[in-house]
Amino acid sequence: MWKRSAKDDRTPSAPAADAPGLGVGVQVYVREHDQPSSDDWVGEPTGVIVAPGDRSLRNVYGPLDGLTTWTVAFFEPQRRRDGRGPYERAVIPAALLVAEEPYPG
Repeated sequence: MWKRSAKDDRTPSAPAADAPGLGVGVQVYVREHDQPSSDDWVGEPTGVIVAPGDRSLRNVYGPLDGLTTWTVAFFEPQRRRDGRGPYERAVIPAALLVAEEPYPG
């Protein structure tokens, strides 16, 4: 669906300085964990951030540290690798989200 480049393959702990920021309304895709787990999503689902995640843990404008989360509404219902689902939205750690650059059209 989206054209991805080599910069999209960066590790979650080392985002590029010119990477688009995360926030409500940003289109994203969900990366897999470094170590595969049953909590991974099948493929790399795409969606839109619709709200901050659990605000009780951290300020949503904080650093990309694994505690910051966002609520993502998927474009199509998604399943977990272990078969759970389908989910229309989920709270996802910011470290697993990659923002899509705006369409230059």
